Amino acid sequence: MGGIKESSNVGAAGFAWPVAALALVLGVLLHASLFTGLGLVPADGVLSALPWARSFHARPTNYLLSDQYATFLPVRQFLFNELRQGRFPLWNPHLACGVPSLASMQIAVFYPLNVLLAPLGPFTASGIAAFLKLLLAGVFTMLYLRRMGLSPAAGLAAAIVYALSGFMIVWLGHPHVNAAVLLPLLLYFVETQFAGPPRLRPWIGFACAYAAMLLGGHPPTAFHITVVVALYFGFRLAEPGCQERLRRTGLWLAATLAGAAIAAPQLLPYVEYYRESSSALATASLDRWASHLTPATLPHLLLPYLSGAPHLGFEQLASGLGLGAIVNFSERTGYVGVFTLFLVTVGLVRRPSRVALFYAGLAAASLLIVYGVPPFPAVMHALPIASGVNHQRLLLMVDFSAAVLAGFGLDSLLRADPGRRVGVLAVAFAVAIAVALALVWNVIGAGFAVIDGASRAFLLRQLWIPAGGIVAAFLLIPKRLAPPVVATIAVAWIAVDLLWFATGFNPAIPLSQYYPTTDSIRMLESDPSRFRVIGLSKVLVPNTAAVYGLDDARGQDFTTLRRYEELITGRAGDFFFYKGGDRLPPSFPLLNVKYILAPTPLAVVPDGFELVYDGDIAIYRYARAADRALIVTDYEVARSSAAILERVRSGSFDPSKTVLLEEPPAAVAGATDPTVSSAEARIVAYEPDRVVIQARLPRPGFLLLLDNDYPGWHAFAGRRELPIHRADYSFRAVALPSGTMTVEFVYRPLSFRLGAVLSLLTMGVLAVLWLRESRMGSRERRAAVRDR
Repeated sequence: MGGIKESSNVGAAGFAWPVAALALVLGVLLHASLFTGLGLVPADGVLSALPWARSFHARPTNYLLSDQYATFLPVRQFLFNELRQGRFPLWNPHLACGVPSLASMQIAVFYPLNVLLAPLGPFTASGIAAFLKLLLAGVFTMLYLRRMGLSPAAGLAAAIVYALSGFMIVWLGHPHVNAAVLLPLLLYFVETQFAGPPRLRPWIGFACAYAAMLLGGHPPTAFHITVVVALYFGFRLAEPGCQERLRRTGLWLAATLAGAAIAAPQLLPYVEYYRESSSALATASLDRWASHLTPATLPHLLLPYLSGAPHLGFEQLASGLGLGAIVNFSERTGYVGVFTLFLVTVGLVRRPSRVALFYAGLAAASLLIVYGVPPFPAVMHALPIASGVNHQRLLLMVDFSAAVLAGFGLDSLLRADPGRRVGVLAVAFAVAIAVALALVWNVIGAGFAVIDGASRAFLLRQLWIPAGGIVAAFLLIPKRLAPPVVATIAVAWIAVDLLWFATGFNPAIPLSQYYPTTDSIRMLESDPSRFRVIGLSKVLVPNTAAVYGLDDARGQDFTTLRRYEELITGRAGDFFFYKGGDRLPPSFPLLNVKYILAPTPLAVVPDGFELVYDGDIAIYRYARAADRALIVTDYEVARSSAAILERVRSGSFDPSKTVLLEEPPAAVAGATDPTVSSAEARIVAYEPDRVVIQARLPRPGFLLLLDNDYPGWHAFAGRRELPIHRADYSFRAVALPSGTMTVEFVYRPLSFRLGAVLSLLTMGVLAVLWLRESRMGSRERRAAVRDR
């Protein structure tokens, strides 16, 4: 394999101590959340918003992690709350008049680590989850490099670089890292397959790892990983001397499809949600294929905090130093350590194997795409899936390639004759770093002269890291150094460098700062009725209401129901369609909103609003709020869905008077029931996947439930299933005869059931194949013993 010694020595001997060393490094990084009772969650970010801000007066530790505390964590907490009550919710009624909970990929319900840690809850599990993710990323990197015959120390160095790289740290609390953890394991199984004749068991392992990667919850990262793994497989397949190419290709394709089938309980609901959402429109409007970093961000690959950071401050340095506007820290950061770059250089110069050249090419191509160098943007635009993906996240491949090449570089140093130390390379590396810093100074020098003293000191403190990297490179020059000393110097400095970078970005907070309850929230919780709230100016940040079991007419996710978005805004195509504001949507009367949350009492109080709380926020009760469930006797079949949307957004539509349908109901005729004096719909049970309503109708009509209509909902009166009609553009209604009856709405999505069956069947087939090959291998070994 181009100068790489194949080895399958990945057993316990020589493997335990690198894993222990990696765990020690990660323990230092995450000690606060692992050993002091703090949670590795940025939920203190909500404390800067109302209603919390007036009680806690806190500043977010890292405001950039708002996706975590505003979008992901509240839904995970909702899931945990439901699991404690013995329910596994497929539907979330607390957000945006109801959304499919499981189908939202980024919550990653079935990701193996999330399943393992589910009983602990998001706060308690956060530090453990982060530790396990980074540990597994490193261990899988070790396995991959050991499979290619590299030394344990080289594997450890690469593991630390990858686990603490810029991509892994800045996206640690996001689903991106869930997928990234599995990249080296997938490559390990591919590499194992080429170590001998084609076998089934490595591909079964590949299928399971691929399924876990898909279940990680971030389709764009899964797409990038799939493409890179496919390229690596093709690269290995094309090597001279490779045999049985057709069979190997068939096994790879079968394993990939099997992995997707195992992940089907998550994938099929997501595909269904995507079809019902506005995601395609939103993606097209963003031109994600054109997203790229500017040349001004290049120095951050060497000095990651040159423009400050959200957790450190000094972000005004970007403009002060002439680097332009602030670029999202997470998007621009791909730091791997300065000394790591030296080892990468050694690996490419001293051991230019085919695999090393592959990763050098992968890193170079990824950087060209990340920085939008023509013709790559045009190529990305032309490809059907790639056109909807943000390719700045290919910094993942840059970081992983650097980790692998650094492992090659250290392995070369450890195997080399002491007479072939790296004096020339160390000098060349020092000169290259000096030249790079000089170029940076040429850009920022004028700004440096005018910034304040604190900012100057902040910048100067960063220079010790490249200086230390140069010193570490020169420490490896003496010929008398034994390989263990070389390994110790290299691994220790990599750890110091990357711990300096990684510490503090992901905050550890006390439980008291994890979505605390305020007086206003207690007031809302004390109302036993079924209602929704709306916050003006982002009061009670979406999706935080779900933490408290409150129902919010707003919602925030990267996939949103198209119908509901159009109901609120009149159009579709915005990932975060409900950004907040000072106005209620025209469709407000349909949303079962009882309370309006405002930062302060309104100067002009609209008709029907009553101030019922004035404290950390102002809360108004809407006297004419529609009940969640209504009996409506009149209906109209509109000429089009657009006509219904226009009418319900007119501001004068009353959902209690008329139901607007898109198709004629099967039958609504019937006699008047003299025993029923008035219409009533009373909710007797309201759970995420089940709503039970007792309905009383003096004459035939409709039971209208102001929850979003969505595939998978069924309605029953006793054992008889009732057709559900899409009503008032986005809600559910069933036609009922006169009289008293109990109607049960149940969420049983076919997509989930089919996915579960497909997943179980696939895992069963793979288990049979695994056992069959194991028995065949046992028989072959016994036969070999007899022959000897």
